[in-house]
Amino acid sequence: MPPECEEIEIRDMLEKNDYIERAVPKKSSKLCTLCGHRAMVSKLWCQEIGRRWRQAVRQKPPQARVLSEPKCQSYVAIWYLYYRWIIFLVWAAFVVCSIFEFGSYKPLFQWEKWPIYLTNWDMVLGLIQALVGGILVSKRWRLQKIPGFDPCGLKLESTERVYWFLYVVTTNMAIGVTVCYWLAVYNPELHQVDPLNIMMHVCNSVLMLIDLFVTSIPFRLRNFWWCLSIVLFYVIFSVIYYIAGGLDKHGVHYIYKVLDWKKPVRTSLVCIGGFTFVTVLHCVVCMLANIRDRIYRKTAEKFNKPAQINIMDDKPLPEKQAEV
Repeated sequence: MPPECEEIEIRDMLEKNDYIERAVPKKSSKLCTLCGHRAMVSKLWCQEIGRRWRQAVRQKPPQARVLSEPKCQSYVAIWYLYYRWIIFLVWAAFVVCSIFEFGSYKPLFQWEKWPIYLTNWDMVLGLIQALVGGILVSKRWRLQKIPGFDPCGLKLESTERVYWFLYVVTTNMAIGVTVCYWLAVYNPELHQVDPLNIMMHVCNSVLMLIDLFVTSIPFRLRNFWWCLSIVLFYVIFSVIYYIAGGLDKHGVHYIYKVLDWKKPVRTSLVCIGGFTFVTVLHCVVCMLANIRDRIYRKTAEKFNKPAQINIMDDKPLPEKQAEV
């Protein structure tokens, strides 16, 4: 091609590009503006999520006093001392009835199979946390009789930390066991809706929900792995039990039908769904704990009484003289 033709072709191409740029400047600018807004919103969301997560990680541990006093009072009254030991007796009754199958219409009397079920794991955890809670409240009851006792001086030691862990785990597992049993495990051909079944798969959740709104024990989102670790340990136990040839009470080669490891793909998907459910459930329980705090805060403001809400602060809360 001659040089003159090349110059003409290049000139035509440049003129076409100029025409296109003049024809669609508004559309391109709008698209750039829209993309810029979306990028800015995404960046702000990421920054906000990161900030909240950093705050949660740096969050101080709760004061030890909140683990041994009710939400409505800043001291341990005699009614709360009795309440905590009554809760322990109720959990003890649950465990005894579940072992010996009191209240069952068709007892199987296979006591050696009792430890393999997740429901019974929840019963044991509930019994232990109730016992530790009763001990802590009894200790606090004795200490507050001492003149000059300051509950803000209590330290968060290993016993308090274990109780906090067990309480959070038991609350989540009790609700989770109830939901999963009636949605995925219950079979009318095998299971009876008898007093024992209601006790183990309904009353456990009701008991923990009532106790949640009575106690001051905090729930935090970042502690979701506590219950998740227990569930993961149970899944590992179910695999080992299956490999060892273990049977359930009805002589079937699995503990629960949804945990039938003869179908590993389906069971693995069920386990992943279970882990997700436990995480979501912990978030829901944290929301309930937040609702509890709001209710007590508004009630205290209405009656002009000091509410026990700043449990993470180092400032001492108003202490009411205990009746001795």
